[in-house]
Amino acid sequence: MHRRVALVQFDAVPEQIERNLDEVERLSRSAVYQDARWVMFHELALCDMTPRVPELCEPVPDGAACRRVEKLARELGCFLSVGMGERDGDRRYITQVFFGPDGFCYRYRKTWLWLNRQDTGYRNEWARFDPGAGPELFEIDGVRATCFICADGEAPRCIERAAALEPAVVFYPNNREQLPDFDVFGKRARKIGAPMLVTNRVGDSWGKNCQGGCAAFAPDGSLLASANREGQEEILICDLEM
Repeated sequence: MHRRVALVQFDAVPEQIERNLDEVERLSRSAVYQDARWVMFHELALCDMTPRVPELCEPVPDGAACRRVEKLARELGCFLSVGMGERDGDRRYITQVFFGPDGFCYRYRKTWLWLNRQDTGYRNEWARFDPGAGPELFEIDGVRATCFICADGEAPRCIERAAALEPAVVFYPNNREQLPDFDVFGKRARKIGAPMLVTNRVGDSWGKNCQGGCAAFAPDGSLLASANREGQEEILICDLEM
């Protein structure tokens, strides 16, 4: 089974959802022009880290941002995955949403939230968000998949649960200043036994100079493709065999 994937790193301006949606649209169109069928953006790509969580989180899949991403996926005939803040009643989640040509596919809510007692860059997630329920299996474009977000992947239990699902692909969005070395991700892909797609942002996030480093890994942990780690915008195109 073959899929052309675009892993996108761009500078998401904190709290400027409409501006970031404009960038998601621009970059998605460029990716699809290069024949990408799956287009994946980083964790919290729409609002970034922020102290204004109650104000900037939206319902999934019926919020204004989701409706715009859904419309774009339908128009382009592709599958789009974007990170955002989700509001569900009185709860708030770091969520990765998935849309396709037929509309909403899935959402994953980050579970192992990052604890930053100094709260540098508004990154004490424990203070602002609720945890999800951990990795689960879902289907996208006829493929068995799972997803987890950033600090989730640091938890051995998360990786064990993902491996038990026996997915055909793993989506792994991040929002970090600097990603770990490639071999760290390779070991996780090998443990799960599936291709792993990693995204990260570039640009300034409340003084954090994020460096990017999107990458795709084979089931044996080998590196298939990687983007720059110099903080430059890039669309990484990878032909994935599953």
